[in-house]
Amino acid sequence: MRAALYARVSTEDQAKNYSIPSQLEAMRKFASEKGFEATTEFIDEGISGAVLDRPALSELRECVRQRAVDVVIAYDPDRLSRKLVHLMVLADEFERQGVQLHFITQSMGQSPEDKILFGMKGLFAEYERTKLLERTMRGKLRKAKQDGKQPGGRPLYGYRLVDGKHEIYEQEAKIVRMIFVWLVKDGFTLYACQKRLNKLGIPSPTGRKFWTRAAVYRILTNEAYAGCWHYNKRCERDGKDVTRTREEWVSIPIPAIIPRDTFEQVQVRFDRNRAFALRNIRKEYLLSGLLVCSKCGQKYTGWTSRGRAYYRCRSKRGDVLPEPCPSSCVRADKIEPLVWDTVSRLLSQPQLIIDQVKKGEHKPLGHLETNLDRVRHALARKKIEADRMLDAYKIGAVDLHTLKQKMDEIRSEEAELNDERLRLETELHKAEAQELNEEKLLEFCRNLPDTLASLAFADRRQVLREVVDKIVVDGDEVTIYGIIPVPDEKVEDASIELHSPY
Repeated sequence: MRAALYARVSTEDQAKNYSIPSQLEAMRKFASEKGFEATTEFIDEGISGAVLDRPALSELRECVRQRAVDVVIAYDPDRLSRKLVHLMVLADEFERQGVQLHFITQSMGQSPEDKILFGMKGLFAEYERTKLLERTMRGKLRKAKQDGKQPGGRPLYGYRLVDGKHEIYEQEAKIVRMIFVWLVKDGFTLYACQKRLNKLGIPSPTGRKFWTRAAVYRILTNEAYAGCWHYNKRCERDGKDVTRTREEWVSIPIPAIIPRDTFEQVQVRFDRNRAFALRNIRKEYLLSGLLVCSKCGQKYTGWTSRGRAYYRCRSKRGDVLPEPCPSSCVRADKIEPLVWDTVSRLLSQPQLIIDQVKKGEHKPLGHLETNLDRVRHALARKKIEADRMLDAYKIGAVDLHTLKQKMDEIRSEEAELNDERLRLETELHKAEAQELNEEKLLEFCRNLPDTLASLAFADRRQVLREVVDKIVVDGDEVTIYGIIPVPDEKVEDASIELHSPY
C-alpha cells in the first residue's frame, strides 16, 4: 500500500523532541513494519498546527482527493492539527476517500474506544495551545507595560520599530503632517484630503495605489500621532472584535508627529460634524439602489449639494476605483419624474408589456447556473479565508492591524461577489420564465390603484422596487430594465426593457 508521510514543526516545537528528521525516521520505520511503501513525504516547517491552510498539508489533501495514496502517516495527532475540530475534518475527509490514517504514538482504530482516545488527545492538544496563547498574550502585555515597547506586529504608518520602540519615519511622517494641515488650516474635508492624496500618487498605508476616506479618517483620529500610542485596545469576545474599556488600555508615550493642540482641533471638528449630521433630516431618494452607471457598472448614490438632490456614480467617492469614471451627475428632480411617469404609463398598458416580453430572448440556463455556482463557491472560500485570518490572529501569527486590513479586503471582495450573485440569480430568474399568461397579466394591471399619481413617496418607492430591476444611465439615455410580477403560481416574473430619453 502506498503511504504518504506528514511531518510538521512550529516555531515553539523547535526546542522539543519534534524535529522533522526524528518524525520522518519514526514514520519510515512504522511504514516498513506495517508493510507500507513510503512513496511521498509532506513537510511543513515553522507553521502552527492551529490552522488548516498549510502548504504541505494542502498538497497532501489534494493527493488524497486524487487517491494517489492509500495510507497517511503522522507522528502524532497534534502534528496533523492542534484543533480537535480540524482533526475530525481531516479524519473524515481521508475516510471518505478510502485512505487509512495512522499515528506513531497512538492507535487510530475504528472502535468506540479508539475514537474516544483520539478525541481526548485532540482536546489535550487544543488545551495546550490555548495555554500557550494565554501565556504569550500575558508576556506581550507585560512587555508593553514594563518596557514601553510594541510587542510585535507592523509599525504604525509614520513610524518604524527599533528594538520595539517607535521612531519617526520621516518619509511617511511628512504625509501625516500634510493631512492634518489640510484639515486644520486649509479647511479640507475627508473627501478633499483623499482626492488630493490620490492625485499626488502617494501610496496608501497598506501600499495600495489609492487612498480611501476610511484610511484618512483613521490617521486623523489616532492619538498616537500626538504622542500617545495605545496597546491592548481591542479583543475578541463572542467571536467579535470589540474595543476594551479605556482603563484596560496600555498607554505608551512615543515621539509625536503633530502637536497635541492640532490633534484636539481635528477631534473637535469631527465631533461638531457628527452632532450637526444628527440634526439634519436625511434626504430620501426615490431611485436609490436602482440607478447603474453604463460606463463603469457602479451604482449611483444619492447626494445633496446646496439644497439640491443629485445622483452620482459611486466611483466618484474615490474609494472603489483608482480613478472616478467620467459620468455626469444626474439631477433627482429630473430623472425621478421621468422614471415614475415611464413606469406608470407602462403599467397602464398591459399590451405593451406583453409585446416586450414576447420579444425577449433568454440566456442559456446552463451558462447562468455554472456562473452562479462559481460565485457561490467563491463566497464560501472567502468565509473560510476570514476564519483562517481570525485563527491566525488568535494564535498571534498576525497582529490586529494586519487582521483589520485583510478583513477589509475580504469584506470588499465578498460585497462584489454578493452583487454578482444577486445579478446572476435575477438573470436566471428571468431566463426560467415560462410562457406569458396574458389573462393573468391583464388581471394584475386592472387591480392596480386607480391613479398611481396619488401614491405617497414610500408607496411609489415600493412599486418601483417591485417592477424595476435596474436603470442604466448613459449620458442622456436612460434604459429601464423591468420585472413585471405575474400573479400566477406556475408563471415566473417576466422581464421587459424600455428606453427613455433623459
